[in-house]
Amino acid sequence: MRRVLAVALAAGVLAGCGSSNERSRASTRPLNVFPASFDLAVDRPARFLVGLSTVGNRFVSGGSVSLRFFFLGRERAEGDPELISEATASFLPIPGEEDEAAPSAPRTVGGDAARGVYRVEELTFDRAGFWEVEAAATLGGGEVLRGRGAFQVLPDPLVPYPGQAAPRTENLTTSTKGAPPEAIDSRAVTEGRIPDPELHATTIADAIRHGRPVLAVFATPVYCVSKFCGPVTDVVAELAADYGARAEFVHVEIWKDFQNQVVNEAAAEWLLRDGSLQEPWVFLIGGDGRVLARWDNVATRGEMEPFLRDLPPTG
Repeated sequence: MRRVLAVALAAGVLAGCGSSNERSRASTRPLNVFPASFDLAVDRPARFLVGLSTVGNRFVSGGSVSLRFFFLGRERAEGDPELISEATASFLPIPGEEDEAAPSAPRTVGGDAARGVYRVEELTFDRAGFWEVEAAATLGGGEVLRGRGAFQVLPDPLVPYPGQAAPRTENLTTSTKGAPPEAIDSRAVTEGRIPDPELHATTIADAIRHGRPVLAVFATPVYCVSKFCGPVTDVVAELAADYGARAEFVHVEIWKDFQNQVVNEAAAEWLLRDGSLQEPWVFLIGGDGRVLARWDNVATRGEMEPFLRDLPPTG
C-alpha cells in the first residue's frame, strides 16, 4: 500500500499532515522558512502560506513579514536564483487560536503562545519548476531575521481546483454497512463513538445529485502528525451548526485502516497523487457540482465563512 507521508513544519506544529513531492529546505541563516502551501501550479492564483521559526526552535508570530520569490530552475537549481516578485504576508493564527492576542509586530514565541503561519492572500507563479522564498521578519526591537525555503510549482494542479467538476465521491457515512467507526472518523478510536454526526450523514455524491452545496473537510484528527487536523475539522463542525440550511457538511477520514496503512477510497480519489497525500484540505462545492473554493493546510473560519454567507438558503 502506498503510504501517507508527513510534512513537519517546525517539529510538526505548523504543518498539516501529509507530504509534498518537494521538501522544504531549512536555511542556514537565522530564520527557518517552511513553505506550507500544497499544490501550487502555474498561472493558478492561490494563497501562499509559510511558517517561520528561529534556529532555536522558537516560532515567529504576529504582524507581517516581507517575502521575496526566486526562480531556481525547471528541473533543479540552475545558476543564480532569479528574483521574480515580492509580497507582504500577514500572520494567520491556526484554528482555535484566533482569539489569542497576537503581537502587532513579529516576535519570537514559545510553543504555548499564539501560533500560526504567514499568508499572502493571492499569489500567481508564472513558470513551473523549483522556487525559493526569502522571508524577512523585523522584530519589535528592530532586529531582522532572514532565511529561505524551497518549494515546487507544478504545471497543473494535482487536486481538484476551483472551476473543475468535483469527484462524485461515495464517502463512508454512519449509514455505510460494515464500515468500521474509525474508518468513518479516526476520533472513534479515542472517543469510543463517531463524533459530529452532522459531518457523517451524507456523501458528497448524494449532495451533488440533489443540487446541494458541500463543504468537505479531508483530515485525520487522530493520526495527523501535527495534531492540527482536529481543529480544522472542529471549525467545519461549527460552521455546520450555523450554515446547515445553506450547504451539506462532510468530513472524509483519511485512513480506512491506519495500522495497515490503507487509505479510504474517498480520500484517495481526491488527494492521493503519485503515492503522496497532503492534508488537511477543505473544499467548497457548489450546487452545480463544481469546486467553488479550496483551502489547504491552515483552513480558518474567517476564510470560509464569507463563501457560506453568499450561498442562498436551500432548506
